[in-house]
Amino acid sequence: MSWVEIDQEACTNCRLCYNRCPRCFSRTGDRITVAADALCCNLCGHCVALCPTGAITHHRMDMDNFPEIGPAAQIDTGEFLRMIRQRRSQRVFLKKPVPKEVLDTLVEAVRYCPTGSNVQGVGLVILQNPDRIRTLSNLTVDFFEAGRGAMEAEIQKVRDQGGEPLAYALRMLEIGKRAVEARAAGIDPIFHRAPIVMIFHSVVPTSMPKDNCVIAAQTVVLTAMTLGLGTCYIGLFEMAANIFPPLIRELDLPPSHQVLSVLILGWPKVKYQRVVDRLPVAVRWG
Repeated sequence: MSWVEIDQEACTNCRLCYNRCPRCFSRTGDRITVAADALCCNLCGHCVALCPTGAITHHRMDMDNFPEIGPAAQIDTGEFLRMIRQRRSQRVFLKKPVPKEVLDTLVEAVRYCPTGSNVQGVGLVILQNPDRIRTLSNLTVDFFEAGRGAMEAEIQKVRDQGGEPLAYALRMLEIGKRAVEARAAGIDPIFHRAPIVMIFHSVVPTSMPKDNCVIAAQTVVLTAMTLGLGTCYIGLFEMAANIFPPLIRELDLPPSHQVLSVLILGWPKVKYQRVVDRLPVAVRWG
């Protein structure tokens, strides 16, 4: 049975569905017919969304969740760009809980993000428990501490051979040292005692897994701004989470899943007074 059905009495033969998805839709004389299954349909829902008369039913999707778009959202481009410039990485937060309904709004934003081949494979781990957050932070610092000796030896080997160590390697060694020192001083150098940690993960391989998670995370960043929340990407945890066995066991993600983006978020404690400068983008016009 086809996943998609056309009400031929309601169909006006406008061909919008056929033009959008000739893999599933066909022209048979003056009629549009459909044969949709797992081989041709990726559940994008565009056929339902395009149909001007509501003649199309998709049996694998919630037909009650296709509300009419109505007038386009009026978002001023200048104001939107101003919001983008006002985004800052926030690492200092008020000791104020983030309500569940606010987090649900952010999850809903992730739900409707685009994904490669519409795989919709982004998963979320949302941490609110301070003890759980502290455990993952400590394991991340353990990762850098455990690898410090090997990294120092490799850097020295390069120098002994008359070479110059990569700047990135030197930087990561220094970051690891600082993380260990900060923990010893009672500071959380990974999650900065944020009230919320959001971990974006996906099965690998799939269509564009890293892109899918980063798109979802950046959508959360912008949505969070409209709610008054501050965010910051945490690359150190992402780096450790996929290769440090104790951290992998503690996270306990589904099989073949990897951490591909990480955010901390909460109510900002500091308020920036100015936007900041950035280098011009290197552009080549063809």
